[in-house]
Amino acid sequence: STRRVSDLSSRINQENLQTASVVTTVGSGEVVGLIGDKQPQYQGFNRALDAKRPIGSLIKPAVYLSALAQPNTFHLSTLLNDQAFKLEFEDGQVWQPQNFNKKQHGKVMLSDSLVHSYNLSTARLGIELGIPTVHDTLKKLGVTGNLNPYPSLFLGSQSLSPIEVSQMYLTLANQGFNMPLRAIREVTTALGDVISRYPVQVEQVFPPESLFLLQHALQRVMRVGTGRSVYASLPTSLDLAGKTGTTNDNRDSWFAGFSGDYLAVVWLGNDDNKPTAFTGSSGALKVWTDFMKTIPQTSVSMVQPEQVKYYWFDKQSGKRTDEHCKNASLLPIWGDISTLPYQSCNNGYSNIKGWIKSWF
Repeated sequence: STRRVSDLSSRINQENLQTASVVTTVGSGEVVGLIGDKQPQYQGFNRALDAKRPIGSLIKPAVYLSALAQPNTFHLSTLLNDQAFKLEFEDGQVWQPQNFNKKQHGKVMLSDSLVHSYNLSTARLGIELGIPTVHDTLKKLGVTGNLNPYPSLFLGSQSLSPIEVSQMYLTLANQGFNMPLRAIREVTTALGDVISRYPVQVEQVFPPESLFLLQHALQRVMRVGTGRSVYASLPTSLDLAGKTGTTNDNRDSWFAGFSGDYLAVVWLGNDDNKPTAFTGSSGALKVWTDFMKTIPQTSVSMVQPEQVKYYWFDKQSGKRTDEHCKNASLLPIWGDISTLPYQSCNNGYSNIKGWIKSWF
């Protein structure tokens, strides 16, 4: 992985490019790998522990989890408005976010907004939820310290270190169970007698239903969203979940992702905060991929809660529809669907596959 950082830095003639990464086991929260410099043996400033940088879109799962924890109001099929807006504050400052590609996408399903990392719809959703709600979610996920009190929080203006991001994503990987990261399992004498143990401490902070929905979306990130390039190197049979993160002017390149066994967080950037040439996808994700393909592991696997069922939805209207309709998307839904509207196919009939099935 450090060789990949060297390759990336030399390719763009950016010798000062730095990196930090943390690897933990999903089931126990044990830190099994940590790098604080592109020179692994460097014993000075440890960026994995002490470098706090804006995390960009890595924060978005916390915004969407805040929504999905309210099943009477939000579903993966809920339509969000991905259109430009601006907020004017009392001191005269104006906040006017925009999407990475500078485009607007109109009405999009909540699931697609996260999968494709749309800023406008995410910011609107965060404003609807409220800053205190998202703050509460971040605290439950394990983020400590002061949190950004402004709407820019929703798009990742919050600064965290890689180890803090690991704590946050470990809760996502562990189906809503928060467990503190640990680097020491037990202390023994020279003869092997145990002096003290450090058992796993676990607290369920989110219902498994909401985490099942979120993990579904984070797996789609890897299949069709901003993380899809991993499957050029990793087997398509391996289910992974994760999220890219990029800050303004590409100053920080992040990726946080997990399999059924390991969670790895990677950061790339310059110590002087100068722009890099990398997004989360073109930088940190490549380092993450190089590491993950070197270790055997299993797929992300989460038991489907009884209250979660799969239904087909029209991607344009967000309404329930039939499997063989155009633009139909299969999504897990938590709770009562009786209030969710249904529509037949937009074109008045199913496609030819559905027509043939109806006759045989």
